[in-house]
Amino acid sequence: MPFTASWTQKALADELSRLRKARGYSVRDVAERTGWSIAKISRGENGVSKLNPLDVRLLAALYEVDDADVDRLCEMARDSIADAWWRRYERWLSPTFLEFLAYEADAARAWSVQTMFVPGLLQTSDYVKAILSIGPVRDPDRNDADYEVRLRRQRRLDEPEPIHLTALIAESVLHWQFGGPDVMRGQLTHLCTMAERRNVSVRVIPFAHPIPIYPVDLFESGGSAPAVVFSETQWGTPFTEDPIELRQARREIERLEAAALTERESSKMIERRIRELD
Repeated sequence: MPFTASWTQKALADELSRLRKARGYSVRDVAERTGWSIAKISRGENGVSKLNPLDVRLLAALYEVDDADVDRLCEMARDSIADAWWRRYERWLSPTFLEFLAYEADAARAWSVQTMFVPGLLQTSDYVKAILSIGPVRDPDRNDADYEVRLRRQRRLDEPEPIHLTALIAESVLHWQFGGPDVMRGQLTHLCTMAERRNVSVRVIPFAHPIPIYPVDLFESGGSAPAVVFSETQWGTPFTEDPIELRQARREIERLEAAALTERESSKMIERRIRELD
Protein backbone atom coordinates (compact mmCIF):
# COMPACT_ATOMS: atom_id res chain seq x y z
CA MET A 1 0.00 0.00 0.00
CA PRO A 2 1.52 3.36 -0.99
CA PHE A 3 2.28 5.95 1.66
CA THR A 4 -0.30 8.68 2.17
CA ALA A 5 0.76 11.69 4.23
CA SER A 6 -1.53 12.42 7.13
CA TRP A 7 -2.46 15.88 8.31
CA THR A 8 0.32 15.72 10.92
CA GLN A 9 2.88 14.48 8.41
CA LYS A 10 2.05 17.33 6.01
CA ALA A 11 2.49 19.87 8.82
CA LEU A 12 5.81 18.25 9.77
CA ALA A 13 7.00 18.35 6.14
CA ASP A 14 6.11 22.05 5.86
CA GLU A 15 7.95 22.90 9.09
CA LEU A 16 11.09 21.02 8.10
CA SER A 17 11.10 22.84 4.76
CA ARG A 18 10.76 26.16 6.58
CA LEU A 19 13.60 25.31 8.97
CA ARG A 20 15.89 24.35 6.10
CA LYS A 21 15.24 27.60 4.28
CA ALA A 22 15.70 29.62 7.49
CA ARG A 23 19.22 28.14 7.80
CA GLY A 24 19.92 29.12 4.20
CA TYR A 25 20.41 25.52 3.04
CA SER A 26 19.42 24.22 -0.37
CA VAL A 27 18.11 20.69 -0.79
CA ARG A 28 21.50 19.79 -2.28
CA ASP A 29 23.28 21.21 0.79
CA VAL A 30 21.22 18.99 3.08
CA ALA A 31 21.84 15.96 0.88
CA GLU A 32 25.61 16.50 1.08
CA ARG A 33 25.55 16.92 4.88
CA THR A 34 23.26 13.95 5.62
CA GLY A 35 24.36 11.54 2.92
CA TRP A 36 20.74 11.25 1.72
CA SER A 37 19.61 11.57 -1.84
CA ILE A 38 18.10 14.83 -3.05
CA ALA A 39 14.96 12.85 -3.93
CA LYS A 40 14.51 11.65 -0.33
CA ILE A 41 14.69 15.18 1.05
CA SER A 42 12.41 16.59 -1.61
CA ARG A 43 9.85 13.81 -1.19
CA GLY A 44 9.91 14.22 2.58
CA GLU A 45 9.35 17.98 2.40
CA ASN A 46 6.48 17.51 -0.04
CA GLY A 47 4.73 14.82 2.02
CA VAL A 48 5.30 12.20 -0.67
CA SER A 49 7.27 9.85 1.59
CA LYS A 50 7.29 9.31 5.34
CA LEU A 51 9.93 10.83 7.64
CA ASN A 52 10.52 8.78 10.78
CA PRO A 53 11.69 10.20 14.15
CA LEU A 54 15.36 9.29 13.45
CA ASP A 55 15.22 11.20 10.15
CA VAL A 56 13.65 14.16 11.91
CA ARG A 57 16.24 14.16 14.70
CA LEU A 58 19.10 14.19 12.18
CA LEU A 59 17.57 17.12 10.26
CA ALA A 60 16.80 18.99 13.49
CA ALA A 61 20.45 18.71 14.56
CA LEU A 62 21.56 20.05 11.20
CA TYR A 63 19.13 22.96 11.47
CA GLU A 64 20.18 23.60 15.13
CA VAL A 65 16.64 23.22 16.46
CA ASP A 66 16.05 23.64 20.23
CA ASP A 67 15.63 20.40 22.22
CA ALA A 68 11.97 21.12 23.03
CA ASP A 69 11.18 21.62 19.36
CA VAL A 70 13.12 18.48 18.44
CA ASP A 71 10.91 16.44 20.77
CA ARG A 72 7.79 18.06 19.32
CA LEU A 73 8.86 17.34 15.74
CA CYS A 74 9.70 13.72 16.59
CA GLU A 75 6.30 13.32 18.22
CA MET A 76 4.69 14.61 15.03
CA ALA A 77 6.61 11.96 13.08
CA ARG A 78 5.39 9.23 15.44
CA ASP A 79 1.78 10.45 15.26
CA SER A 80 1.59 10.46 11.47
CA ILE A 81 -0.47 7.79 9.75
CA ALA A 82 1.59 5.52 7.53
CA ASP A 83 -1.13 3.09 6.49
CA ALA A 84 -4.13 4.73 4.86
CA TRP A 85 -6.82 2.04 4.96
CA TRP A 86 -8.95 3.88 2.41
CA ARG A 87 -6.36 3.44 -0.37
CA ARG A 88 -7.73 0.02 -1.21
CA TYR A 89 -10.95 1.76 -2.29
CA GLU A 90 -9.40 4.59 -4.32
CA ARG A 91 -10.52 3.21 -7.68
CA TRP A 92 -14.14 3.86 -6.62
CA LEU A 93 -13.73 7.09 -4.64
CA SER A 94 -13.19 10.64 -5.86
CA PRO A 95 -9.85 12.34 -5.10
CA THR A 96 -11.65 14.88 -2.92
CA PHE A 97 -13.34 12.19 -0.84
CA LEU A 98 -9.97 10.49 -0.37
CA GLU A 99 -8.69 13.81 1.00
CA PHE A 100 -11.77 13.99 3.24
CA LEU A 101 -11.04 10.53 4.69
CA ALA A 102 -7.39 11.43 5.31
CA TYR A 103 -8.30 14.57 7.26
CA GLU A 104 -11.06 12.81 9.18
CA ALA A 105 -8.69 10.01 10.17
CA ASP A 106 -6.15 12.50 11.52
CA ALA A 107 -8.52 15.04 13.10
CA ALA A 108 -8.89 15.56 16.83
CA ARG A 109 -12.19 17.47 16.48
CA ALA A 110 -14.87 17.59 13.82
CA TRP A 111 -18.08 19.47 13.18
CA SER A 112 -20.62 18.03 10.75
CA VAL A 113 -23.62 20.07 9.60
CA GLN A 114 -26.35 18.15 7.77
CA THR A 115 -29.80 19.00 6.44
CA MET A 116 -30.92 15.65 4.99
CA PHE A 117 -28.74 12.82 6.25
CA VAL A 118 -27.46 11.67 9.61
CA PRO A 119 -23.68 12.41 9.62
CA GLY A 120 -21.67 9.51 8.21
CA LEU A 121 -19.86 8.71 11.48
CA LEU A 122 -23.23 8.12 13.16
CA GLN A 123 -25.06 6.10 10.49
CA THR A 124 -26.29 2.53 11.04
CA SER A 125 -25.56 -0.17 8.48
CA ASP A 126 -29.24 -0.40 7.48
CA TYR A 127 -29.44 3.36 7.03
CA VAL A 128 -26.32 3.30 4.83
CA LYS A 129 -27.80 0.53 2.68
CA ALA A 130 -31.03 2.50 2.31
CA ILE A 131 -29.20 5.64 1.18
CA LEU A 132 -27.11 3.72 -1.34
CA SER A 133 -30.22 2.01 -2.77
CA ILE A 134 -31.74 5.28 -4.01
CA GLY A 135 -30.69 7.62 -6.79
CA PRO A 136 -29.08 6.71 -10.13
CA VAL A 137 -28.11 3.10 -10.78
CA ARG A 138 -24.41 2.68 -10.03
CA ASP A 139 -21.74 0.03 -10.35
CA PRO A 140 -22.48 -2.57 -7.62
CA ASP A 141 -18.77 -2.65 -6.74
CA ARG A 142 -18.82 1.09 -6.08
CA ASN A 143 -21.88 0.69 -3.87
CA ASP A 144 -20.09 -2.04 -1.93
CA ALA A 145 -17.02 0.18 -1.54
CA ASP A 146 -19.13 3.13 -0.33
CA TYR A 147 -20.87 0.88 2.19
CA GLU A 148 -17.63 -0.55 3.57
CA VAL A 149 -15.95 2.85 3.74
CA ARG A 150 -18.85 4.45 5.64
CA LEU A 151 -18.74 1.74 8.29
CA ARG A 152 -14.94 1.62 8.47
CA ARG A 153 -14.80 5.39 9.09
CA GLN A 154 -16.81 4.95 12.28
CA ARG A 155 -13.95 3.17 14.06
CA ARG A 156 -12.49 6.65 14.54
CA LEU A 157 -15.04 7.15 17.32
CA ASP A 158 -13.84 4.06 19.21
CA GLU A 159 -10.07 4.54 19.15
CA PRO A 160 -8.07 5.14 22.37
CA GLU A 161 -7.89 8.82 21.38
CA PRO A 162 -11.17 9.16 19.49
CA ILE A 163 -12.26 12.05 17.36
CA HIS A 164 -14.56 14.51 19.16
CA LEU A 165 -17.60 15.02 16.94
CA THR A 166 -20.20 17.77 17.09
CA ALA A 167 -23.15 16.88 14.84
CA LEU A 168 -25.41 19.81 14.00
CA ILE A 169 -28.45 18.43 12.18
CA ALA A 170 -31.57 20.13 10.89
CA GLU A 171 -34.84 18.77 12.27
CA SER A 172 -35.61 17.65 8.71
CA VAL A 173 -32.97 14.91 9.12
CA LEU A 174 -35.28 13.25 11.65
CA HIS A 175 -38.09 13.07 9.08
CA TRP A 176 -36.43 11.77 5.93
CA GLN A 177 -37.36 8.07 6.20
CA PHE A 178 -34.60 6.36 4.27
CA GLY A 179 -35.43 2.67 4.30
CA GLY A 180 -38.85 3.25 5.89
CA PRO A 181 -40.02 3.63 9.50
CA ASP A 182 -38.21 0.58 10.88
CA VAL A 183 -34.82 1.58 9.50
CA MET A 184 -35.33 5.17 10.61
CA ARG A 185 -36.39 4.10 14.09
CA GLY A 186 -33.20 2.05 14.42
CA GLN A 187 -31.12 4.97 13.13
CA LEU A 188 -32.60 7.48 15.55
CA THR A 189 -32.21 5.07 18.46
CA HIS A 190 -28.55 4.68 17.51
CA LEU A 191 -28.23 8.45 17.32
CA CYS A 192 -29.50 8.78 20.91
CA THR A 193 -27.09 6.09 22.07
CA MET A 194 -24.11 7.73 20.40
CA ALA A 195 -25.09 11.12 21.86
CA GLU A 196 -24.45 9.70 25.33
CA ARG A 197 -20.74 9.34 24.58
CA ARG A 198 -18.35 11.94 25.94
CA ASN A 199 -16.78 12.47 22.52
CA VAL A 200 -20.07 12.91 20.62
CA SER A 201 -22.42 15.88 20.74
CA VAL A 202 -25.69 15.77 18.79
CA ARG A 203 -27.69 18.98 18.50
CA VAL A 204 -30.82 19.56 16.45
CA ILE A 205 -31.67 22.84 14.73
CA PRO A 206 -35.49 22.88 15.01
CA PHE A 207 -38.06 24.06 12.51
CA ALA A 208 -39.03 26.64 15.15
CA HIS A 209 -35.67 28.35 14.57
CA PRO A 210 -35.69 28.91 10.77
CA ILE A 211 -32.20 29.62 9.55
CA PRO A 212 -30.29 28.90 6.33
CA ILE A 213 -28.30 25.68 6.70
CA TYR A 214 -25.70 24.32 4.28
CA PRO A 215 -23.96 20.95 4.70
CA VAL A 216 -20.36 21.39 5.80
CA ASP A 217 -17.65 19.44 7.64
CA LEU A 218 -14.82 21.13 9.53
CA PHE A 219 -11.80 19.30 10.93
CA GLU A 220 -9.16 20.38 13.44
CA SER A 221 -5.99 18.37 13.96
CA GLY A 222 -5.39 19.53 17.52
CA GLY A 223 -1.80 20.43 16.63
CA SER A 224 -0.12 23.25 14.75
CA ALA A 225 -1.67 22.30 11.40
CA PRO A 226 -4.45 24.56 10.12
CA ALA A 227 -8.06 23.46 10.13
CA VAL A 228 -9.74 22.38 6.91
CA VAL A 229 -13.34 22.67 5.74
CA PHE A 230 -15.32 20.60 3.26
CA SER A 231 -18.59 21.89 1.83
CA GLU A 232 -21.03 19.57 0.07
CA THR A 233 -22.72 20.41 -3.22
CA GLN A 234 -24.54 18.32 -5.79
CA TRP A 235 -21.32 18.31 -7.85
CA GLY A 236 -18.98 17.07 -5.16
CA THR A 237 -17.27 18.00 -1.92
CA PRO A 238 -14.71 20.77 -2.39
CA PHE A 239 -12.30 21.53 0.44
CA THR A 240 -10.23 24.51 1.47
CA GLU A 241 -7.55 25.54 3.95
CA ASP A 242 -7.90 29.22 3.07
CA PRO A 243 -7.87 31.25 6.33
CA ILE A 244 -10.68 33.56 5.19
CA GLU A 245 -12.99 30.71 4.20
CA LEU A 246 -12.16 28.84 7.39
CA ARG A 247 -13.06 31.92 9.41
CA GLN A 248 -16.36 32.16 7.57
CA ALA A 249 -17.07 28.47 8.18
CA ARG A 250 -16.39 28.87 11.90
CA ARG A 251 -18.76 31.83 12.06
CA GLU A 252 -21.41 29.79 10.27
CA ILE A 253 -21.02 26.91 12.71
CA GLU A 254 -21.20 29.29 15.68
CA ARG A 255 -24.41 30.77 14.22
CA LEU A 256 -25.94 27.30 13.88
CA GLU A 257 -24.85 26.30 17.38
CA ALA A 258 -26.65 29.39 18.71
CA ALA A 259 -29.84 28.33 16.91
CA ALA A 260 -29.63 24.64 17.87
CA LEU A 261 -31.28 22.98 20.83
CA THR A 262 -29.11 21.87 23.73
CA GLU A 263 -27.88 18.28 23.78
CA ARG A 264 -30.57 17.32 26.29
CA GLU A 265 -33.34 19.07 24.35
CA SER A 266 -32.10 17.46 21.14
CA SER A 267 -32.20 13.98 22.67
CA LYS A 268 -35.77 14.57 23.84
CA MET A 269 -36.80 15.68 20.35
CA ILE A 270 -35.21 12.59 18.79
CA GLU A 271 -36.94 10.35 21.35
CA ARG A 272 -40.31 11.95 20.49
CA ARG A 273 -39.66 11.27 16.84
CA ILE A 274 -38.86 7.62 17.62
CA ARG A 275 -42.22 7.29 19.39
CA GLU A 276 -43.99 8.80 16.38
CA LEU A 277 -42.47 6.03 14.22
CA ASP A 278 -43.80 3.23 16.48
